[in-house]
Amino acid sequence: MMTRRQLLSTAIAGSAAFAAGASAAQAFTEQPMPPAVAAEYLAGCGANPSGHSDLIAKARAFLQGEIASGVKPAGAEEIVTCPICGCRMVVIASN
Repeated sequence: MMTRRQLLSTAIAGSAAFAAGASAAQAFTEQPMPPAVAAEYLAGCGANPSGHSDLIAKARAFLQGEIASGVKPAGAEEIVTCPICGCRMVVIASN
């Protein structure tokens, strides 16, 4: 059985070892965007907001299908996030 003194000294030694080793861990790094992804970003979203029209059309068709099947009410809206640039758009079923 451990005494309080042993428990405290073990806890202090463990936290000191953790603090000493924590500074060496570097899990997050910044990396440049790969050229293929950069080209897709610039062509589809960054410089050309109309590149979202395909995404909006697909989301609108999906939303209209959900409304037609009764899953969502008639005035439902859908929030869509672009997977490339992160733009958030609100899609409604009517044009």
